[in-house]
Amino acid sequence: MARSRSEQAAWRREQLLDAALRVFADKGVDGATVKDVAQAAGVTPGLLYRYFDSKEAMVETLLSERGFLPRLRELGELRHDDRPATEVLTGLLEAFDRLLADNAELMAVFFSAAQARAPLAGLVGQGQRLIGDFLAERVAAGELRPHDTATAARTLFAAVAVNRRLGTPIDVSALVGLLFPEEG
Repeated sequence: MARSRSEQAAWRREQLLDAALRVFADKGVDGATVKDVAQAAGVTPGLLYRYFDSKEAMVETLLSERGFLPRLRELGELRHDDRPATEVLTGLLEAFDRLLADNAELMAVFFSAAQARAPLAGLVGQGQRLIGDFLAERVAAGELRPHDTATAARTLFAAVAVNRRLGTPIDVSALVGLLFPEEG
């Protein structure tokens, strides 16, 4: 069955992103070149530049489209969840940990690229703001004690991500309990 031009272009773009993911995960973002990605995709660098302006654009596209932020945005649905905040957070962080485990190549790209790139800081910041906003709403509702919700969000996600990267399991429930002990 013949594909339309737009379908062909979308298919090619995904193929290029697949190749970029493999190359960046294998060589690191700084160690990989556009030529490496083009070679892995079986295309010329010129064709690759028709889809992406730069290597950095490929990295940003990978992380924004295939990364973790779309799943974190689902947290918006949790704002209406009647379960206790600590239970919601534990479930969310466990899902985040599984997501990291299931996407080892993407995680390698993220850590490789995260060293000095402003767009990545923006993506990470968006995810942290989602969690921070959730915590702030639960503080405002009187469910959680007042605290610096931005720092708590950074701490939760950094702890999960770093432990996953190091290959050391983390007890997410204990982590949440450490930051939000039950008051009795």
